[in-house]
Amino acid sequence: MIKMSNVSEEKVNNRAQDYYKMLQFLNETTNDSFFLWDMEKDIVYFSRQLSVLEGQEHRDGVPENIYAYDLDLIRAVVYKSDMTKVEHAIRHVTRGVGERMDVNFRYVDAHGKKFWVNCRGNVLNEGGQEQPLMIGCLSRRVLSERIDMLTGLMNYNKMLENVQEGVDKGKRGHLLIVGIDDFREINQRMGRDYGNHVLKTTANIIDELKDEKSSVYRMDGDHFGIDLTGCSKRETVEFFQHLQSRMESLCEFSGGAVCYPYNEKEKDVGALVSYAENSLQRSKKNGKNRLSFFSSDDYKDNASRLELQKELRESIRNNFEGFELYYQPQVASNGYQLKGAEALLRYHSRKRGFMSPVVFIPLLEQTEMIIPVGQWVMKQAFAQCAKWRRKYGEFNISINISYIQLKDRSIIQKVIDAAKEADLPGNAITLEVTESMQLQDYNYFNSMFYYWKEKGMQISIDDFGTGYSSLSYLKGLEVDEVKIDRCFVRQIHKSSYNYRLLSNMLKLTQEAQIRVCCEGVEEEEELRCLDTLSPELIQGYFFGKPMPAEEFEEKCLSTEGSYNEFVSELRQRYQEQPNAVQMPESSTVENLEYKTILDSLKSIVYVVDKQNMELQYMNAEAKKLTGIYNYLGCKCFQVFTGRAEPCEECALSNSDEAVNITSKMFYEIYGRKMLVSEKNIQWHQTEARLIAALPVDGKDGPLDQKLNQDLYTAEKIIEMYELVQNGEKDTQIFDRLMAFVGRYYEADRASLFLWDEKMEIWEDAVSYRDQGVMNKARYLEITTQEKLQPWLDFIQKYKVVYIRDRESLKEISEELYRGYPKQEVQSYLLCGVWQAGRLLGFINVDNPGVVTDHMALLYKAAFLVEQILFHNLDDQSARTILHKLVEKKLDYNILSVSGVGLWQMKIDKITGETTILADGNMKSLLGVDEDATPAECYQAWVHNIDKDYLDYVKDARDTMMVTDKTAQIEYPSTDPKRGRVTIRCVGTRTSDNDSVVTIEGYYRVLEDMLQIRKKN
Repeated sequence: MIKMSNVSEEKVNNRAQDYYKMLQFLNETTNDSFFLWDMEKDIVYFSRQLSVLEGQEHRDGVPENIYAYDLDLIRAVVYKSDMTKVEHAIRHVTRGVGERMDVNFRYVDAHGKKFWVNCRGNVLNEGGQEQPLMIGCLSRRVLSERIDMLTGLMNYNKMLENVQEGVDKGKRGHLLIVGIDDFREINQRMGRDYGNHVLKTTANIIDELKDEKSSVYRMDGDHFGIDLTGCSKRETVEFFQHLQSRMESLCEFSGGAVCYPYNEKEKDVGALVSYAENSLQRSKKNGKNRLSFFSSDDYKDNASRLELQKELRESIRNNFEGFELYYQPQVASNGYQLKGAEALLRYHSRKRGFMSPVVFIPLLEQTEMIIPVGQWVMKQAFAQCAKWRRKYGEFNISINISYIQLKDRSIIQKVIDAAKEADLPGNAITLEVTESMQLQDYNYFNSMFYYWKEKGMQISIDDFGTGYSSLSYLKGLEVDEVKIDRCFVRQIHKSSYNYRLLSNMLKLTQEAQIRVCCEGVEEEEELRCLDTLSPELIQGYFFGKPMPAEEFEEKCLSTEGSYNEFVSELRQRYQEQPNAVQMPESSTVENLEYKTILDSLKSIVYVVDKQNMELQYMNAEAKKLTGIYNYLGCKCFQVFTGRAEPCEECALSNSDEAVNITSKMFYEIYGRKMLVSEKNIQWHQTEARLIAALPVDGKDGPLDQKLNQDLYTAEKIIEMYELVQNGEKDTQIFDRLMAFVGRYYEADRASLFLWDEKMEIWEDAVSYRDQGVMNKARYLEITTQEKLQPWLDFIQKYKVVYIRDRESLKEISEELYRGYPKQEVQSYLLCGVWQAGRLLGFINVDNPGVVTDHMALLYKAAFLVEQILFHNLDDQSARTILHKLVEKKLDYNILSVSGVGLWQMKIDKITGETTILADGNMKSLLGVDEDATPAECYQAWVHNIDKDYLDYVKDARDTMMVTDKTAQIEYPSTDPKRGRVTIRCVGTRTSDNDSVVTIEGYYRVLEDMLQIRKKN
């Protein structure tokens, strides 16, 4: 600490008074907070009150309008991640190392919000003697242009400044850039408020994970930059993995990193950022949710890209030297009359030769060089089209407009001026915009298109079907044409799926009065197939590859050109072979007579294209077996085995084992014994394989049904025992066991109910339900001993019970007979679980699809439960383990007997409209009538929440919407009968489709739960 030397305390106080006056004067001239720091007493005097420390000022001996605070109070509000550098700055001056302070840090207000400030000051010296005072300024204005307002992090410009400073000082480390995967989709699905919540949460967690030497920045969009000073590659990987782990419930990340300095020559921070961003893009392309490092190969590619970029700039400066337009013919369908051409940009590099557009056009767009080049393309193409029109008559030209060009509205007039300069009428021009662009601002683009369409120009969507929301474009954008991408046209004569898909596209566009141009036609078979669909225009190598203007004119426009000769031969050939056009099978009307015959068979019959493995036909039994009814365009292995790749042993191989392979597949996948027959056939002039499989294990088969069922049951019991023997001895073994039982009996649900003597309730501690079947717990009412007693008496008497229908319940219990419809089941299987002669549990199977005269597998399953739960346990230990299992299962059964409300919330993704389906308990807790609508229940729920906790509850709901994890919250609410209470709400997402997210859970008054526990 600096001490006074030869300066009296009185003199110091006098000088301090002068400084107070100076602070008051400065206070009138700026919004910054000037301060005087007494380093002897560690008191800081400010020219204005600090809102974060309001009410904590010193007033004794302090002039009016001056605010004094203990230094420790200021330390207490400094953000913990910045405390190290603040303390370092303080020590730097108090120990006499330096006389100047300049530090950026964050302070935290009472609400947890962080604010950046810059603190600058100088130690005051007088007459060469040190005086323990510093005068300085605390300013938010200094950093206002360096701070991201949403996240509170330093921004991109500050990152460039700080990283460059570190590199210049010889520091080493890694620059890591992370991006949130599919953030655009998160914004669209959940709204921008939720997207902002994700960004702020990400910023906070990254800031927590970094060490004191590192810094984090918000770049733009969903990208964050982290300067990991002094970190190795391994430490960078660990940091990224920690970030993934912390954020896995909210979102996923991709990352790109580069070490610095990358080499002794490359010390420009702009290049480092570019390297890291390139690596980030590689992570995105390779599947996302991963980290990539900039490598030497990347460096070479980047150097090559920069070199090409430099060459392209030079070409533009040299009157577009090396650029050239090629033209590809566009012809009318059926008649094949030449209608126009698309102008395509090409580039001849002095060093690399002829370059692919895939290489240089993205570079032109990234650097915005596409703007001058696009203007040049416009002028050249329009002038060429006008020349050809004067010489050959009507002709249309199509040019591509980049999204980069469309961002500048001056493009509107530039297009109009270029057409006017070339003396080209607007109706001869088609402007193509790529569908992969994010053309979501329909009003913006339609307003631009309006001016062009007013001049007669037409708008086309290129690469239709390959980018973003294609169908929405037809509704939102005012376009005249769509160009169907090559991927839909390729081998269309061999793919019924592509044919059907393209047919639907054409119907849709025709209804919208939009012209269709099919690109990429390369084979005559493709052309003839497209003729049956009648698109307006066709373009592709079959009619001509892109070619220079001179060649195009010579081949396609000249009467002696090869194009006219080619088209004449094509027309003649089609006239001689009018029936040669073959459509894929799905497009023809199938013979209803043979369909009826095949569908009536008990055999499974299907036909597979041998070349592409697509299913050409499935009869009714095949559809029933697989559950697939819309099979056209699907591969056989996808439908019958659920595989993504062809089977290792393929029955289409014509080998002697083909029949055995198919038989094995039916048994392993479907558990069916089949007598299989196969043969090669011609199916609509296509090489195909006909497979017929006759069941031999059912009532329609030649084997005795009971014997076969006994054999199958025995096999399954052995398999079930192996499942238990090989599984881990934990509660998950019961999940697997119930799933096995449910699937064996083809049941809707299979549940294990256990008795908890301590809580005096029965609980379905483990449940399995078939896909699409609701959780029985939603409407289950029989959970107390009293309600369940008739069932328990029946199980006590018969051990294993099969309730075939409601009528059979009359003899058991009138109460169960009346309540049976509420359970929404048609039939039951019940089997008791015993310990020392006491019934402590039972297995319940709802709506079994397979029931045998004796239920051996169910009995054996109950025995296995007994062995797992109670083997070698005394009575007290058995009671303890049951209580733990029941207590662990926070399901609706326990809740409904404990004054707990059950709810299901549905959120419309498009409108945001939210409703709550509530049971009787829930409606009572909300204070609404029994006949209240779902909308009224939701309004009551929101209305009851303490207003200070609305955001907290909303954030919890949003978390449930985007994750599969269960969330639990507690908050104050107003009970209609009891006033202010504390609510515990637990929920989880149960379904998510294109339009609605569903969350389900329970709602209880915490005071009631505590009372129940006290009673127990």
